[in-house]
Amino acid sequence: ANGIVDQLREAVRGNRGHGVTLKESLSQLMAELDAPKAVNETGFKSLDKLGCSFRPGELTLLSGRPSSGKTALALHLARVVAERGAKVWFASLEMQHTALSMRLLAAQSGVDYLSLRQGDLSQEDYGSLATSLEHLSSLPVHVDDAPGMNLGDLRRMVVGEDPGLLVVDYLQLLKPPPSTRAYGNRVQEVGALSRGLKAIAHECGVSVLALSQLSRAVETRGRGGGEPQLSDLRDSGELEQDADVCLLMWRPSLYDDGEPEDLTVLKVAKNRNGPVGKVYLSFVGEQQSFRERDMTLVPPPDIVKTAVKQW
Repeated sequence: ANGIVDQLREAVRGNRGHGVTLKESLSQLMAELDAPKAVNETGFKSLDKLGCSFRPGELTLLSGRPSSGKTALALHLARVVAERGAKVWFASLEMQHTALSMRLLAAQSGVDYLSLRQGDLSQEDYGSLATSLEHLSSLPVHVDDAPGMNLGDLRRMVVGEDPGLLVVDYLQLLKPPPSTRAYGNRVQEVGALSRGLKAIAHECGVSVLALSQLSRAVETRGRGGGEPQLSDLRDSGELEQDADVCLLMWRPSLYDDGEPEDLTVLKVAKNRNGPVGKVYLSFVGEQQSFRERDMTLVPPPDIVKTAVKQW
């Protein structure tokens, strides 16, 4: 049934007419400038300054190796957007909704995540949890952890809703369209999923944040390496092509013992409407939370290495 619906939608999309004139486009542009579209900031000033805020109709790709903190960062971003009043839909194809809630609760309350998971809590912890429960329960966040979700399921989540944020964790676990499954080609399947997510963002006026895996090539670069490139995006080069923003994250301490253990680097490798660059975060594993790192106290690793080479 979902396949038939998607085919009908494609047929309608192919019979839209002849677009708009330049005059009509400019008129709409001026109307949007007078009443700008809702832009949801990420909460990280360095990232927002690069123009990587969540805008309706745009697809943002967040990629990293397993256990690099993708889900934790996606939950942090979702919480920030929801606290500003925008609706958030979180499609979790890897974790149950209770596991996601536990991470959010630890990050909001400051209670140790492992203690919360094991139920080893003090009276002070329960007081912090009660306040955080009330706050988180008021946020407009909707979680769907149904297995085997496809593009049609995601579209039905957001169609007709106010512009907000759709988080997909993660892209490679989505069920590909029937037309690509017939070929059994993983590159074609992931490419179709990427195009589908971009189409959902454009048609439904929603911001899409899709998590993705990086290939093992990152880990073969030896000590002092680990910095991912766009070519490390797994399964399909169309991910790079379709995304408006590509964020590549890694933890330098996993590849170099001399780097701070809490340092997480977020590399803006592609930005269709702005500059590229790097953002430095601190990951607090005990609470599964992130905060922006003050690099005036601890210079970025690449700056230190460049200075040493020049000296």
